[in-house]
Amino acid sequence: MATTGPVERALSPGVPFATSSFEVTWPEVPLPPVAAHGPGAWLLLTDEHPAALGRAVALALALAAAGDEALSLPRDDLDELPGFLAERPVRGVVFLAGSPYAYHDPEAARELLRALLSVVARLGSGVRFHVCTQSGGEPGLVFLRGLVRVLAVERPSLRASLVDFDARSDVDVLVRELRSDAPDDEVRWRHDVRHAARLARVPFAVEVPTGPGAYVVTGGLGPATARWLAAAGATRIVLCGRDAVADAVVVPGNIAEPGVAERLVAAATAGGLPLRGIVHAPFSDWQRGVHGARRLHEATADCPPDWWLLCTSATALFGAPGGITRATADAWLEAFAAWRRTRGLPATIVRLGPPHLPDLSRPYFTTL
Repeated sequence: MATTGPVERALSPGVPFATSSFEVTWPEVPLPPVAAHGPGAWLLLTDEHPAALGRAVALALALAAAGDEALSLPRDDLDELPGFLAERPVRGVVFLAGSPYAYHDPEAARELLRALLSVVARLGSGVRFHVCTQSGGEPGLVFLRGLVRVLAVERPSLRASLVDFDARSDVDVLVRELRSDAPDDEVRWRHDVRHAARLARVPFAVEVPTGPGAYVVTGGLGPATARWLAAAGATRIVLCGRDAVADAVVVPGNIAEPGVAERLVAAATAGGLPLRGIVHAPFSDWQRGVHGARRLHEATADCPPDWWLLCTSATALFGAPGGITRATADAWLEAFAAWRRTRGLPATIVRLGPPHLPDLSRPYFTTL
């Protein structure tokens, strides 16, 4: 008979875990009153996707109707950005991303990240940076929250914010958001209602069924996880890597490479054995973490597991200096897990990392 055990034993046998964790919640947070000020100027940048260009035109018209001015700078002229900003005061730089379908491929999402970092590198102090998306839950845009979390630590003077709005929210809500200069750095508009990200403590109580069946494990926690699964009665454990582990089948290769995920799943389910669970613990870079998760998702389309644990660091939640690669990769994995759940597929995030909040006074860190 299958047994049930807490996932933390699979991740780090013998090491106690906290009894609570943090999650992002989205309470309704109305905009503060717009402070009185004269006409202002905004610099609008886009990824040059048609949807973003159209949105930029609509935003420029709405800003003009509110008494402000919208300026633009072609992407090819990005090197002129510092001089452009030095010549004229602007209230903020706004980057509008295009259709979420343009970023379904993780490499396209990574290119978007590079474009944003090239803008950030050219911004001085005294100007606020807003990233505006209409993500529809697409991980290739939601992952930008990881960038915002790191910029809050590395470049607090930018007061970087991520504003996501749905198709039912008019561009006027974006004008109101920009002109309010509200302190929230992660905002969602849904049906013209404003929600802001806040941290909340939640019980750490993830449990997964173990016992007879097949399991696939990737990443640095593979040996410890394999030992735990074997002790819990797993019939077959398949690891991705190079090192032999007792009671486990090892499939060599990099999970991000074509064909490796398919070989892992084929080895696990050989002979008709059901795939019970997957542990994907890349500790996270874009190749193994993001591309690896996508390849496992595709390889299990015809045989979805009973459960899938994706292990991330806490960097996507809290931010860390120099942590943009890890934070954005982890944020992509968290958004990917949510994306799978909306499609009726299993996915659970287990965050491993610093248990304490950084010393920042932004509203996001006001825990609920």
